[in-house]
Amino acid sequence: MNTPDCTLHKPIMDKKTLNFGFTGFGLIGGSIAQSLRNLYPSSYIMAYNYYITKPHPRLELAKKDGVLSGISTSLEDFSKCDVIFLCAPVLTNVSYLKQLAPYIRKDCLITDVGSVKGDIHKAVCELGLTHNFIGGHPMTGSEKTGYDNSDASLLKGAYYILAPEDDTPEEFTEWLAGFVKASGSHCEIMDYRTHDLITAAISHCPHVIAASLVNVVAAHDIDGMYGKLAAGGFKDITRISSSSPEMWQNICLTNAGCITAFLDKYIESLENIKKAIMDSDGKAIMEFFKSAKEYRDSL
Repeated sequence: MNTPDCTLHKPIMDKKTLNFGFTGFGLIGGSIAQSLRNLYPSSYIMAYNYYITKPHPRLELAKKDGVLSGISTSLEDFSKCDVIFLCAPVLTNVSYLKQLAPYIRKDCLITDVGSVKGDIHKAVCELGLTHNFIGGHPMTGSEKTGYDNSDASLLKGAYYILAPEDDTPEEFTEWLAGFVKASGSHCEIMDYRTHDLITAAISHCPHVIAASLVNVVAAHDIDGMYGKLAAGGFKDITRISSSSPEMWQNICLTNAGCITAFLDKYIESLENIKKAIMDSDGKAIMEFFKSAKEYRDSL
């Protein structure tokens, strides 16, 4: 595959045409690529086809749409990239990073979109790529998956967290923050530990809780009547359980400490309200719902 020959080692912010590479090209990867195409219309955007021996239907569609400039079956092609987006599930991103390591230039920016930062931070340190890497997490999405459902508008109004390493060049952080803001997202910069603690509370545990509720209801739905009568409340609180099981398996395996610590607090809260209900403690029950309403209304 022939990619455009940009002047190498030129600061990323000075380049008018950039080479972008993607490993993983689903809902989030496709949405980011569409935003890049809008903002950098003359740039070269390629994605890796892990099938290698046969065409990847979604990548072919993205190329037909004009989002992708090319499709690669060799990670060596990423040696010409100015920016690489790792958009696969968390553990797969770590695997790709290890495979890409021999081909990454010193002036190449690497970022991911994973919901957990601890494991990839560890891999970046072990591979000596801290100079290149900025952890990224666009806090957006849908229960629908795949490039077919991607859209640049998915980034608009969302929070997009960046977690630079200690020796990440300021120029890299400025460029990526600029792209995030130009895409319509709100940019927040924090360290990877803080990111994993916060996302465990507001993203990871809600998915575990929603899936648990669905599984409990399903186990009791012998004749289908539970599902038949399920209305807005149940559907609203469990919508996220339709997300990718592989992605959430990866998240639970890579952010176990933060997730289980917060689940302990949640289980304690459930035990407390259970006891209040059993004891007919109207005051405690009122405070339980009142405090939840006040915080939820403030969001």
